[in-house]
Amino acid sequence: MRSRNCALFVALLLLPAAGRADTFEFHNGFWINLHHFLYEQALAQGATPPGPQDWREAVNYYRSEVVKQDLLSDEAGQINDRLANLEDAKSIADAGLPADLAAILNAAAPVYRAQWWPAHDRANRAWIEAAKPLITKYDEALKKELAAAFQTDWPAEPVRVDVTEYANWAGAYTTLGPMHITISSVDPGNQGDAALEILFHEASHALVGKTRAALADALVSQNRLFRTRNFWHALLFYTAGEFARRHLEDYTPYAVKNGLYDRAWPGAQEVLQKDWQPYLDGKIDRQTAIGRLVSDYGVAR
Repeated sequence: MRSRNCALFVALLLLPAAGRADTFEFHNGFWINLHHFLYEQALAQGATPPGPQDWREAVNYYRSEVVKQDLLSDEAGQINDRLANLEDAKSIADAGLPADLAAILNAAAPVYRAQWWPAHDRANRAWIEAAKPLITKYDEALKKELAAAFQTDWPAEPVRVDVTEYANWAGAYTTLGPMHITISSVDPGNQGDAALEILFHEASHALVGKTRAALADALVSQNRLFRTRNFWHALLFYTAGEFARRHLEDYTPYAVKNGLYDRAWPGAQEVLQKDWQPYLDGKIDRQTAIGRLVSDYGVAR
């Protein structure tokens, strides 16, 4: 009996704790980092790529063939998924990548591994270790709050997150089917407590569909258009930022701190505070909130 009790005790110790960090499944793969770093280097228009000939040719290839394609496109998302699955594989021969892209990456890999990967690897690992305690502490509450706000269940499986030196111009992006977050470990907006908001913001891209549809229906019924494009994204920033603010001491939401509303959705913050905040506080229902948002941030067609 004592042996069985001891075995049970050991088994219980091995069970994952509530609020565990596997709400997100973090990865720090070589190939996906190489891909995004070449993308970043190629965006430096007019600059002469540093390094040996293989590296210069890789940057020039990305400049002429890759950066013209949005990282959120279906084709780019498939490439990102395949590179992520390679992790640190020695060969990419059977990865299903376009032949010319695979050849470029193979040629550039030794240069990247020698010159940049050690520093990128350290930065990625440090960012992951800093983010994990925040997730462990707040994930259960944030998952519940965001799922309720968007009236959509949180994903049953851990959300894959690939941490890279560069992600995109925004510092992070998400593709769906399967859901896959790519996030920069060195972007200034992703540091400290903001890492928590950004991770849950990105994951909320899989939850916001019903709300987007409801906004679109309300626009039709009121015969209006939003003043700026993609207002649903402003709503997503506001929602994730508000819930993060409630849990983190002296925290300023990402979109406020970085002036995102002023740049992308002028006037949206005030309208969201007036019309969406009461819904998040449980004072009005979603249909009422969405109707008010369309009325106050919309313009006649």
